[in-house]
Amino acid sequence: MEMYTTVSPGRVNLIGEHTDYSFGYVMPMAVNLYTQIEGDAFEHVELYSKHFEETKSFKLDQIKKEDSWIDYVKAIYWVLIREGLTPKGIKGRIGGNLPIGSGLSSSASFELAVISLLNEIYKLGLSPKDMALLAQRAENEFIGVPCGIMDQFIIALGKEDHAMFLDTETLEYEYVPIPKDIQILVFHTGVRRMLTGSAYADRRKMVVEVLRRISKKSSKHVEEKDLKGLPGIYKRRFGYIIRENKRVLNARDALKSGDVETFGKILTEAHLDIARNYGVSCGELDYIVRKAVEFGAYGARLTGAGFGGAAIAVVDREKGKEIGDRLLLEYSRAFRWKAKYFLVEASQGVEVFRG
Repeated sequence: MEMYTTVSPGRVNLIGEHTDYSFGYVMPMAVNLYTQIEGDAFEHVELYSKHFEETKSFKLDQIKKEDSWIDYVKAIYWVLIREGLTPKGIKGRIGGNLPIGSGLSSSASFELAVISLLNEIYKLGLSPKDMALLAQRAENEFIGVPCGIMDQFIIALGKEDHAMFLDTETLEYEYVPIPKDIQILVFHTGVRRMLTGSAYADRRKMVVEVLRRISKKSSKHVEEKDLKGLPGIYKRRFGYIIRENKRVLNARDALKSGDVETFGKILTEAHLDIARNYGVSCGELDYIVRKAVEFGAYGARLTGAGFGGAAIAVVDREKGKEIGDRLLLEYSRAFRWKAKYFLVEASQGVEVFRG
């Protein structure tokens, strides 16, 4: 029997936070930590998770949520069936080295691992872009997390040694080379965040409401003067999004010209703005950003939705481990959470291998 292996990266977002659901700009990169599924065709779904040390199974005519990791697999089947596609089951094993719940988008990585495996086994004919859009729909409509397109898109279409500048309104994108002498340090604070039904959804509702009130489709087309007459909290929060879109453009240009110092400063400025005006940081994230810069990083900021999770710092390649170790030591003295850090490289998007 043919065995397939799908290797699906995690992601970090370098800049452009909470802009994707307002159809703004983002600049993520796929990272060299992966979800891996080894599997082949089967009459129903039966998967063993190494992380959870358990096997879960379901029949394709019984796709109901059960509030466990298998829901992400069910979500992909659900969306494919709704598209009129008819994949049959899979039997396999889920592993990899991408930590779950560490702000590296393990959920989108898992979704893309599943959909790319089914696409390959059952010859569904989906392009990487199709798979990204379907995985986002699965997460929005079945899982119930109102995420934007960014995570799924970069995991489907990532390129080694490059970040991606993405316009989330038009889905036009370009690859931006990452200078060879820097590394991205991802520091996971150990503060767990739950996104479903959380403050994340509140932020998204606010953004949709502002765009509706001012009759704009995308935050890219909004200036701060357009917010006149809106409640103060709306002005403050949406003002952050307007400035963040501009920062993504400036950060892209800085990276393209190899100006790492300017790039780093933009990241730190972005963190101060999101913490002060968008209200999604926390004391632990602020501490890491401050200390990373103090210890020699070019810049740092929270990455992902915030409310805990991870921060990133841009560091010289030869100083990465030293800065990471120092951060971990200081942080462990200041907070009781179990933290960890990773030094990551920009990686290729999801791939499936046979045999």
